[in-house]
Amino acid sequence: MGRTIPSFRIALEQEIETWKHYKKALSKGSRRNLEELFNAARNYCSAASNAVRPIRFQGMFMAIVAEHGMRLANIANETEKMRLEIHARD
Repeated sequence: MGRTIPSFRIALEQEIETWKHYKKALSKGSRRNLEELFNAARNYCSAASNAVRPIRFQGMFMAIVAEHGMRLANIANETEKMRLEIHARD
């Protein structure tokens, strides 16, 4: 028997494809940023597929949020390290 719904990876690529006109309307730098967001969603594809959400954008969005959360945590850690280094010099 065939599948009735595509895998999340395929569904994600289909969702990304629906954003192509939006992407074309962006500046070159913004297009790169949007592609980074799409890549973040691709990186979390397995987790998003395990969420089993009927609306594929939800998994894509949560993957992007998770990626940004991780980036913010890294920035906060690096900032704290710099603050401690500066404080240790004083």
